[in-house]
Amino acid sequence: MARNFTDDDRNKPVVTADGDRIGTINDVNDDHATIDREENESLTDKVKDMLGWDDDDSNELRSEHVDSYDDDQIRLRQSR
Repeated sequence: MARNFTDDDRNKPVVTADGDRIGTINDVNDDHATIDREENESLTDKVKDMLGWDDDDSNELRSEHVDSYDDDQIRLRQSR
């Protein structure tokens, strides 16, 4: 369900397809958002690779990685 990020998405938690929280939306800019990533040892290399993340604390999320948006959270697509 690709759509541009909006100001309403700020401060929403971002979760994997399995429901594991990986961070919070900090800033939005059309088709991408900046996430303040939580220290989460369970964040797999597969998810990091899908999102193009390295080891810094703030990372970019693109709308194409999102499966759904709702009032409480943003859920990522299933990694392949």
